[in-house]
Amino acid sequence: MLDYHAALATLLDGLPQAEGCESLALAQAAGRRLARDVEACFDAPQFDNSAMDGYAVCDASAQASRFHVVSRIAAGDVAQTALKDGEAARIFTGAPLPVGTTAVVAQEDTTREADVLLLNQPARAGQHMRLQGEEYAAGATLLTAGTLLDPAAIALLASQGHAVLPVLPRLKVAVFSSGNELIEPGEALTAGKIFDANRYQLLAWLARFNVETIDGGILPDDAVMTRAALARASETCDVILSSGGVSVGEEDHVRSALEAIGKITAWKLAIKPGKPFAWGRAGAAHVFMLPGNPVATFVTFHQLVAPALRRLSGDDQPLPVAIKVRAGFSKTRIEPRREFQRARLRQEGDIYVADLVKGQGSAMLSACAAADVLVEIPPSSSVAIGDTLLAYPLKKGWV
Repeated sequence: MLDYHAALATLLDGLPQAEGCESLALAQAAGRRLARDVEACFDAPQFDNSAMDGYAVCDASAQASRFHVVSRIAAGDVAQTALKDGEAARIFTGAPLPVGTTAVVAQEDTTREADVLLLNQPARAGQHMRLQGEEYAAGATLLTAGTLLDPAAIALLASQGHAVLPVLPRLKVAVFSSGNELIEPGEALTAGKIFDANRYQLLAWLARFNVETIDGGILPDDAVMTRAALARASETCDVILSSGGVSVGEEDHVRSALEAIGKITAWKLAIKPGKPFAWGRAGAAHVFMLPGNPVATFVTFHQLVAPALRRLSGDDQPLPVAIKVRAGFSKTRIEPRREFQRARLRQEGDIYVADLVKGQGSAMLSACAAADVLVEIPPSSSVAIGDTLLAYPLKKGWV
C-alpha cells in the first residue's frame, strides 16, 4: 500500500497540464484561471500623478516654504500650465502633475491665504509623486498562465483595459454514489436503508471549485449498470468521482467496472481512514474512487482529490495547505497507517493547539462537521501532549 505522501506525489505527477482556451468577459472571469500570459497594454501609472490631495510645488532649492498658487487640477483634468520655481497648483489624488513639479505636499501640511501657500516645513524632492511607469512598463507580463483570477487579479487586468480574458475551460465532473442501501434524503426510510450522504458531500466539496458538476445519482449494486454509467460519463466528462463499491466485497462493482472499461493506476493506501481509495482512467476521463465510509470520503477528497482537481484546473501549487500545531491530546495506540484525525484548534499565544473532537470512527460525520483541521499522525507513532504535528485546515480563519 502506498503511503499518503507517496500516493499524492504519484497522483499529481501522473496528471497532465491543463489545456485549452476560451475567451471570457472580464466580469464573468472571476474564479477561472488564465490560459496564457497577459501583458500590460500601458505604463503604470500611465502618466505622472499625485498620490495625495494637496499641492504640487516647484521648488528648485527644496528649501522654500512660500509659494504662489497658479492653477487647480482635479482627477481627469489635463495639466495645461507648467509650474515655475516658487509656484504651486492645487491638486487632487490621481490628477496629472504639471510640468515642473518637484514635490506634492499633503493638504494638512499647508496653510493657504488667498493665492499664497505656506508649508509647515520644506517639501522633500519627489514626495507623494507617482511617476509614469514606476510600477511596470507597457509590454511587461502582468499575470502568467495558470493564475487564479481572484479579486486582485481581476482589478489589475481591468486597470489595463482588458475586457476579454483567455481562460482555461472549466472541468466537467460527474459524481456517483454506489450501493443498494442508499436512498435520497427526503425519501421514506425503510429497514436496511440509509440516506446518501457521500454524494451530497462531494457535490458540496465541488461547489468550492469552479467546475461544471453532473449529478450521476446512485448506482445500484449491479455490475452491468455500473459499467454502463461510468462508460457514459467518461465520454463527456473530464473527471468522474464515485464513492463506495471500491473494496473487495461481492457487491463492490465500481472498481471492477473501471477495470473493464479503463485502467486502475493505484488502489489501496496506507492511510486511516481511506484505505480503499483508487484512481485511474476511463477513456479521457480521470476517475477517482473514494471509500464508502463517509469520513473516509471526507478525508480522501480533501487530501487527494482536491489537490488533483486543482492541478487539472491549472494550479501549479495544488498541495493542501499544512500548518504546524501542538498536540493537545495524547495517543498511545500505535497504528501502522498514517492517520488523519479530526480536531479543533485553539490559540495559546502565537501557538495553535489541536484537540481531537469526539467520535473518530470512519462513519462519524459529526466529528467532520465539528473539526477545524485534519491532524496528521505519522505511521507507527505515538503522540504526547505538546508534540508538534502537521494539520490541514478545513475552514477559513486558520491560515
